[in-house]
Amino acid sequence: MSKELIDAMIDLDDEKVVEIVSNQLNKRKPLEIIEDLKSALTKIGELFDDEEYFLSDLIIAAEAFKEASKLIEPHFKKKTNHKRGKIVIGTVEGDMHDIGKNIIITLLKSEGFKVIDLGIDVSPEKFLESVKEIQPDIVGLSGLLTSSKEPMKKTIELLRENYDGKLIFVVGGVAINDAWISDVGADYGTTNAVTGLKIINELV
Repeated sequence: MSKELIDAMIDLDDEKVVEIVSNQLNKRKPLEIIEDLKSALTKIGELFDDEEYFLSDLIIAAEAFKEASKLIEPHFKKKTNHKRGKIVIGTVEGDMHDIGKNIIITLLKSEGFKVIDLGIDVSPEKFLESVKEIQPDIVGLSGLLTSSKEPMKKTIELLRENYDGKLIFVVGGVAINDAWISDVGADYGTTNAVTGLKIINELV
């Protein structure tokens, strides 16, 4: 763990974040750096919930992660010799948060998966339309808010009822637990982007 990197991220010092990541890439594993960034983003989310940080701060944090990811992605081991699966992912209806989703997308792309990002506040109908068009192996539903449980459930129910192909549903968010996974009808769930990557790697 790099306290220097985590602190720079929490302090919203985007230039320092990029500098530290650049210096650490030859010394640490990319996933370790990503995990530090995720830890910092989790803390930033808590500060936002406590009204110590504001929407503008979240935007700065997301941009810092995006710039750091550009440096990190080329250092991931590319599995170009394997045909990886297709994944449709989006933040469910009513939820405007995308930091966690963007982290897992970065990780998945680095592993050679084809990822179709539907964005934020995605309706069940939009998920269904995209799934029918793309025919993915996995559908990822992201949600930071506890209120995202019902939209997740509605989306999964709609897809199971109206799509004939086989789908695996993976849900992600800070509130995810076994009861949540069962309640929404998902197959897997995680609160951690790195764990989410491990789950998907084992599935496809």
